[in-house]
Amino acid sequence: MANRKRKIARKEGSRRHFLLSQADTRRLEEAPEYGADRVRDLLAATFPDLLWGTGLRGACAKRLKTVSRFAAMAVRQDEAPGRQLPLLAGPDPGPLLEVANGLDRVCRDIGGFWGIEDHGLPAGFLPGCGAAEGLAAAKAFQQELRERTGCTLTVGVAVHPTLDYAVHETVVNARKAADHATFFGPGSCAAFDAVSLNISGDKCFEHGDTEAAIREFQRALALDPANVNVRNSLGVCYAVLGDYEEALQQFAAAVSLDRREYMAIYNIGLVHWLLGRKEAALDHLLQANALRGEVFEILFQIGKLQLDMHQPHASRENLEHASRLRTKSGGIYRYLGDCYAALDLSEKAIAAYKKAIKFNSSDPAALSALGCLFDGKAENPDISLMFCRESVKLAPENPLFRHRLGALCLKQNRLADALEHLEAAARLGRDTAGDIRRVRERMEGRH
Repeated sequence: MANRKRKIARKEGSRRHFLLSQADTRRLEEAPEYGADRVRDLLAATFPDLLWGTGLRGACAKRLKTVSRFAAMAVRQDEAPGRQLPLLAGPDPGPLLEVANGLDRVCRDIGGFWGIEDHGLPAGFLPGCGAAEGLAAAKAFQQELRERTGCTLTVGVAVHPTLDYAVHETVVNARKAADHATFFGPGSCAAFDAVSLNISGDKCFEHGDTEAAIREFQRALALDPANVNVRNSLGVCYAVLGDYEEALQQFAAAVSLDRREYMAIYNIGLVHWLLGRKEAALDHLLQANALRGEVFEILFQIGKLQLDMHQPHASRENLEHASRLRTKSGGIYRYLGDCYAALDLSEKAIAAYKKAIKFNSSDPAALSALGCLFDGKAENPDISLMFCRESVKLAPENPLFRHRLGALCLKQNRLADALEHLEAAARLGRDTAGDIRRVRERMEGRH
């Protein structure tokens, strides 16, 4: 989206990473917000009848019920360089009073009213105004305050009616528009639109509320059905929830809007992989890479899938490329280790697994594989055993790690330990019957 800082992000979902373009919500997290009661207390001496919380919502329902249209504006004071915001500085409400008095004048001049919304932002209501009039009033308010005090405001404007939003929800939409305006820098103003909802959906998704994110993205599409970013983000939400068919529909819709939308093409590939359609998955991942090379996640997943499809030579090229793009990722080195091991490049595999453990000391797969490789070198059986034991400690329900540890214990004639881990592997679905038989034969031979 133009003029909007976004980032490529990944979300864990059913063992795979999905790509989506997200707003950098850290800027919103850093924007100060305070409880409505705190702001009311600071303004109570000047505005003893100030509306806030449920009182403000009640006034909206009563005063605006019969109004055919109105605009709401949510006001966030920007932090001046080298100066604390008034609510951080202590009990002096001076700068905040300047904002409140100015908003009071704006609203009275147009026959409206104002109060403090639930997140502590001053909010004004302008009966009879549409989006254009609301934005004009907001910009005039910003300019007047800046000329008089030097302070800047970030303002969001929303109008009623919009979609199926209730009267009292308009101020919530104005706050979302203020979040939207934050991306344009101090002193900015934005009207509530699909981008505002996209940003709100991103926030919900970042906080783990995928259902709420879906609702925001769906409403964004109601305002702008051709928004490619929203289509892809909605698809990611459905994929994370396991609704793969709906996810595929949303990703396909994004691609139909923009044939070069590489993230949606990549995400289609991941869904096919989750559904067991490996050839289709690889085809889409390669398409995404052709459209946008040098993306770590795309190369990483291509390499992983090629390794899963027993194509270690092709996998090596992509995993090594990915490792050059992200040199401190434990995951990439673990899969590189698997790839080198599949190519019988033991020394390279050991070096890769060591790097994997360096960046993630709790990677059971790397620990287990490294234990086996050290055993193959016959250098230090105690080190081999230590790595394999640690892998089982970290992932006791993994049948492969159990089997490896059991086989190593058998090799070192630790028969009781061998039997324990081999039987555990069998219970977890691993075929260890031959090893168990050998352990029992040795145990019987001792007696």
